Amino acid sequence: MGIQTEVPADFDDHENVWLSFYGLGKFEFYSFLYAECRDFDHFKDWVIGLKGQDFVKAADLQFKKWQITQGSISKIDKVSLKVLSPDQIKFWEENGYLRIPDVIDEARCDLVTEKICRYLNIHLDFPETWYMPHPDWQGIMLQVYQDKNMDAIRQDATIRDIFTDLYQTDQIIANTEKLGYNPPETREWIFGQGQLHWDLDWDAPVKFDVQALVYLNDVPVERGPLQVIPGFNNKYEDWKKDFSSLERAHTYIRITETPVPVPGEKGDLIIWRNTIPHAAGKNQSTLPRFVQYISFTKI
Repeated sequence: MGIQTEVPADFDDHENVWLSFYGLGKFEFYSFLYAECRDFDHFKDWVIGLKGQDFVKAADLQFKKWQITQGSISKIDKVSLKVLSPDQIKFWEENGYLRIPDVIDEARCDLVTEKICRYLNIHLDFPETWYMPHPDWQGIMLQVYQDKNMDAIRQDATIRDIFTDLYQTDQIIANTEKLGYNPPETREWIFGQGQLHWDLDWDAPVKFDVQALVYLNDVPVERGPLQVIPGFNNKYEDWKKDFSSLERAHTYIRITETPVPVPGEKGDLIIWRNTIPHAAGKNQSTLPRFVQYISFTKI
């Protein structure tokens, strides 16, 4: 299964590529590894049970080929834009985020929304069912990764082309990301996830990275859209020099900055730089918010 004995210097990137070839989510991988896995044979059986023997054999070949060719593939400094316009690229560079409408059709959005509802035993006509606890529903994150309809969105050609435009290379692979479920706040269910933050290693050199999500239903301002601080990508590295830790930076920015909501409609793709402070908004509407997270790794 592509296991090697030497630990590469760029282990995190190597791990992301390995997980992506095998179609595994990082959370589910480590949950199994540390909570259940008895030995390597048990691990292989688990992966085959999730993905199927044929998929694993193909992933073995693809990952081994990548290991052999890594570093020898010609890197193109600049590729022609496939989807994004020059105006969109300009907005992206100035603001650090983009909303791209109508990337995923409504039918595919509905299939993943139905997956979430089945998994959490939600009936949209009965709000009482929207708040039943589930071990895989953590805050507004739903730690679910394996589903053919989720795969169809991850592997969507337009989404891939958008990430190619932003990374300026077609040497990328889709990561296996999770889902999101954010019901309306009530007196009993208090939203506690809406604090500005970064999802990066504060002490490591900054790498260009792109985060994204697909709105699986309409997300107007009152339904808790993504919130961002536009343009912060252009001052992040100088700004962070005054802070000794990510915790202090988080505390400061939550006090001093007011985020801008990024509402959208079903099927819209919302993308943002990893150096942009961001957070989910509080859902004050009459329906839950459903999303699927998207990311790619350069190979």
